Amino acid sequence: MEQDDKKTFGNFDLGKALKFLKLPPPLKWKFKWQPIKPSDFLVHGLEETERQVTVGSNEWDYRLFMGLVFLETLKNHSIRMWQEKRLDAGESPFRGKVDFAFTAYQVDFESPYLIMSEAKKEAFEQGWGQCLIAMKTCQILNEKEGHVFDMLGIVSTGRIWEFGKLTVDNQFYKSEGYTLAQPDILLGILDYMFTLSEQNME
Repeated sequence: MEQDDKKTFGNFDLGKALKFLKLPPPLKWKFKWQPIKPSDFLVHGLEETERQVTVGSNEWDYRLFMGLVFLETLKNHSIRMWQEKRLDAGESPFRGKVDFAFTAYQVDFESPYLIMSEAKKEAFEQGWGQCLIAMKTCQILNEKEGHVFDMLGIVSTGRIWEFGKLTVDNQFYKSEGYTLAQPDILLGILDYMFTLSEQNME
């Protein structure tokens, strides 16, 4: 029992998370999005990052890609991006640290939590396990403050991106993978997710 009390997001891969949360296999998530042309700033930023992130780079280096794409999309939304933030819903395993988190545009890192994101060099199964438990943690924390809506999640290597949604009726939807080689598609999907998050807050 003591060992179970020490479990955090990092103890789960996707299979373990689905089983623990009593979720069926992921459903396919279909988006309603429109491609968005990347700015010159993003194009040049990605080119420079590509030059810096070489073979053998670690997860921190790959987060550079994610941060650039996130910031490009956030300029049109009233949402704040946070990095390396801890969440704790009061009991194991609903506690741990997330790589990226998004809230309403506010001073403190607090509810309403909107989107959780994990950066992984390759291990998507591990990334989704962590992200899914983090998403459920945010639902618990949000509901305590009267915010009841679907939680959104992202797992990315920086170059490959997958998107997910955990609904209030305990269904998990996950997309196929999209690549950084199509930034207009990534920006369109993220814009859709951020817009959906703003609508949820209302």
